[in-house]
Amino acid sequence: MTSMLAVRKAAPTPGVELAELARPQPAADELLIKVRRSGICGSDKHLYLWDEWAAGNYPTPFTLGHELVGEVAELGAQVQGFAAGDVVAIESHIFDGTCRPCRTGNAHVCENLRILGIDVSGGFAEYAAVPSRLAWRVPPTIPLERAVLFEPLGNAVHAAMRYDVSGQPVAVYGCGPMGLMAIAVAYTAGAYPIVATDVSAYRRTLAEQVGAHLTVDPSRPSVEQDIVDALGERPTVSLEMSGHPTALRQALRVSANAGKIVFLGIPPKPITIDLAEEFMFKGLEAYGVTGRLIWDTWYRTEAFLQIHGDLLEPLVTHTFPLRDFEDAMQLVLSGDCGKVLLDVDG
Repeated sequence: MTSMLAVRKAAPTPGVELAELARPQPAADELLIKVRRSGICGSDKHLYLWDEWAAGNYPTPFTLGHELVGEVAELGAQVQGFAAGDVVAIESHIFDGTCRPCRTGNAHVCENLRILGIDVSGGFAEYAAVPSRLAWRVPPTIPLERAVLFEPLGNAVHAAMRYDVSGQPVAVYGCGPMGLMAIAVAYTAGAYPIVATDVSAYRRTLAEQVGAHLTVDPSRPSVEQDIVDALGERPTVSLEMSGHPTALRQALRVSANAGKIVFLGIPPKPITIDLAEEFMFKGLEAYGVTGRLIWDTWYRTEAFLQIHGDLLEPLVTHTFPLRDFEDAMQLVLSGDCGKVLLDVDG
């Protein structure tokens, strides 16, 4: 038996373990991927802490990791269109292709959806077996450190391009990696001005480096007025990227009447809002993002990486070897970082 190193959520308790597991064998329709880089996502933080959201949704055990890029090491017997050595990024939503959402262009919300790195063992490992239909061949002009961003950047592309932001005053709540990527996408799409909020001064600085025109500290009692003052008016488009209950309510209250709000951040537990006063009577339009539009978002994301990839240079602040996952996660929990990657080769 050939073994490999993997980050394992072994039990329904906080934390993870570094384990030696058998290398997976690809099924007939699968690719065996030699993972080169993986990215730590906000949802991985929920899973690591095992908060109310994680505990209520996912059984253990499983290998974490849904943001990955690697090389095709082996092909299942029925796989066509790929060859050993191909560099591929992976779509993390495993869709059945037969339910009504899948058949009407909404495979990202498949009725029988499974998630790589949660429902199926994922990419915080030296090898991962994935359905070949989830693989996206990476152009040679995109380096690994950017190719690993396909999956999370796709979320940001989906969120920031849901509504036309060109010439619109935009508020972005949360300057974690997802918020930073959304700022970059909105900036390149012509949003003006863009105001971003985060309690971390470190992340507010990153936000300005990737396209935010102004930033606001949400710990200030006057934060809601600060956002309006910074924009010069109420935002017509709001991107809630943090999942923090306070920020979510702020997005509703601060929004312009007839404004549009995109929700991407995952709250750690259910929250309560005043549906009538904060939503209905303001005539708001809201959209929830889960993953990417398959495959429309991937084409847009590839174009962004090809044309504007340099804008994301400040975003990736730290890279750790896979075996140092615990150190990497502690840094993520501290908030003193941008995007944190795992170098599975290291």
